Amino acid sequence: MKQHFVLLLALAFLVPGCGPSGPKMYPVSGTVNYQGKPLPLGTLMFVPKQGTPSKPSLIDGSGHYSLQAVAGEHRIQVVAVPEREGGRPDPTVEGGIDYTGVPEVESLIPEKYNRFDTSGITVTVKPDGPNTIDINLD
Repeated sequence: MKQHFVLLLALAFLVPGCGPSGPKMYPVSGTVNYQGKPLPLGTLMFVPKQGTPSKPSLIDGSGHYSLQAVAGEHRIQVVAVPEREGGRPDPTVEGGIDYTGVPEVESLIPEKYNRFDTSGITVTVKPDGPNTIDINLD
């Protein structure tokens, strides 16, 4: 009986589709710069012409990002809005914070970069070799 179990277990690893699924992803990293200086905060996402978009990457205080993306051409989306401060806890409003009277925060970059279809930035992720891709915003 034990031999049958071992044989079934071995066969399970040979059956197609029984391993990790999804497209092959490749590491990508670099720096996001705005007007020649590292962007100090935000999120960045790669959106391929075909296939699965990357998970968003946080942009750290030195403008650095790191993510996984499929090989091929990608459009880029960058959002850089500082956290809004000064609200009061209020469980009756969406998000649980009441910002009445607190000024809106403004994006650190032009709005066109907030969407992959308006940013105008494309990059290519290669399946071979390092993918160090710096993103330069005007």
